[in-house]
Amino acid sequence: MSVVPTVKLAGPIESVKVIQPAGAIEAMTVEEGMLAELESQKQQYAEATQTLEALAAKMQVVYDKAIVDHRQAIAKLAVEIARKILAQKVKEGDYKIETIIQESLNNAPTRQDVVVRLNPQDLARLQQTQQQGEAAFAGIKFAADPDIGPAQCVVETPKGKVESLIESHLEQVARALSKAV
Repeated sequence: MSVVPTVKLAGPIESVKVIQPAGAIEAMTVEEGMLAELESQKQQYAEATQTLEALAAKMQVVYDKAIVDHRQAIAKLAVEIARKILAQKVKEGDYKIETIIQESLNNAPTRQDVVVRLNPQDLARLQQTQQQGEAAFAGIKFAADPDIGPAQCVVETPKGKVESLIESHLEQVARALSKAV
C-alpha cells in the first residue's frame, strides 16, 4: 500500500509553473553521485596543479635572476679585493718589475727596436738589479715615464705597443668574470 504525501496550503493555489517536465527528472543513484563528486575533485586538483606550476615557474625566474645578480656582485667584489691587494703590494714594493717586463716582452709583436717605458722608481730598481749582474734584457732600451705607475710598463715596438697596466688587467678580469656569469 502506497502512501501519497499530502501538502496543506494556507490558501488556494493561484498559478502553477512547470520547471521541468515530469519525464526529465531522473533519480541519481549513489554511485552516480560519487562519480560526479570524484569528477569535481579531479577538476579542482587540475586547477590547483596548474596554479602551483605557474607559481613554480615564476619562482624559478626570480631564483635565476637572484643567482645572476649574486654572481655579478661576487665578481665585482672579487675585482675590488684584487684591486686592494694589488694596491697594497705596489705600495709596499712587493713585486718584481723584471717579471712584469718579461711578460710584456713575451706579448710584444717583435723584439727589434724595443723601448720599455717604466715608472722612474721601477727604472731605478731595474738598473740597480742589472748592475748586480742580472742583465736579462740585453738590447732593450728603457725610459723613465712619470705617467706610468709603479708595477706597470709600456713596451713600444715599430709594429705596435703592449701595455701592462694594473687597471687594464683588472678590467680584463672583470670582463672574464662577467662572461662566466
